[in-house]
Amino acid sequence: MGSRKVIGGMIPDPPWPAREACSRWSHTNLGDTESYPLLERELGDVLERFSRIVFSRVYPGFLTSGATESNLLALMYWRRRGKRRVIATKGSHYSVSKAAYILGMDYREYSIEEIIDNVDPSDVVVATMGKTETGFVDDVDIIYDRVREKGSAIHIDAAYFGSIARFVLRKDLHLDEFMATFAVDLHKIPESPPPAGVLFAFSEEVIEDLWFESPYLPGKRQFGILGTRPGCSVFASSVALRIVMEEWPEGPSGLARDLNSVINDIVRDLSRVGFDSVGGPAPIKCIKHKYIDKIRKYLEDKGYRVYSCLGNGIRIVAMPHNIWQGYKWIKDALITAAEEG
Repeated sequence: MGSRKVIGGMIPDPPWPAREACSRWSHTNLGDTESYPLLERELGDVLERFSRIVFSRVYPGFLTSGATESNLLALMYWRRRGKRRVIATKGSHYSVSKAAYILGMDYREYSIEEIIDNVDPSDVVVATMGKTETGFVDDVDIIYDRVREKGSAIHIDAAYFGSIARFVLRKDLHLDEFMATFAVDLHKIPESPPPAGVLFAFSEEVIEDLWFESPYLPGKRQFGILGTRPGCSVFASSVALRIVMEEWPEGPSGLARDLNSVINDIVRDLSRVGFDSVGGPAPIKCIKHKYIDKIRKYLEDKGYRVYSCLGNGIRIVAMPHNIWQGYKWIKDALITAAEEG
């Protein structure tokens, strides 16, 4: 975690066996899987296991460096299908507008109601499941009905929340020809060593469209934006999945419950010293206080690194390591800052 304690970071503190797995396989190249047959087999296993957790069924996918690359690849796929405008809701991750810029696509941010009124067949709508600053979830069902009617498309950015979303929302997630791409990170939950993201897709044809010719390689092609990339993320992710999600008491649903319990405990105790909070259903909250600027300065002077939200608010994020390492220090730091700052 470094020399400074972090409040509000989606920074993994991976289990040591996952770190060791990454070290053992650091020499492998995910950009050249055919040269490492064991890497290729392990990748297939990781993708299948993770897909069953996220969706309760298997969708095709491939590892990326994280949701920033996954979002770019998804929008690239849709641009090749004739989409020329990206519509996102307010609070979407900055990587969405960045991807639109790189791809030369028009970018707009609308409310859900404005999307329903303005979407057309040349649009791809990016819906966020677990917004970075607040944990809010876009109403995908409402967007989906309008998108299908208009012949538009949807990409889901679920970088942090995707691995536990169906257990919190109590509904299965699905993909189809209109909602064909879904970004979720392994280096958030289940805290694999970064970089490790996944782009899932409705069909293998979507994934195949994102391979590029690379004639000098044994396999003659590479997936995604990057060339050489760490193959160790595959083996580390396999270990992290097993420890954090598959062996957690009551599995992923138990993890989802426990992460939300952490957030609720923190904001409940902080409310006693004047903090207000907004956020959820992802285990993310943005906290405010009438003396928030003084509180932030106090924390920074004490050596804490503080993540922002909604202007000068302070973001709180529950990660698996907050459960097994303890999170009382977060509450204590914020309560002391409110009382003394």
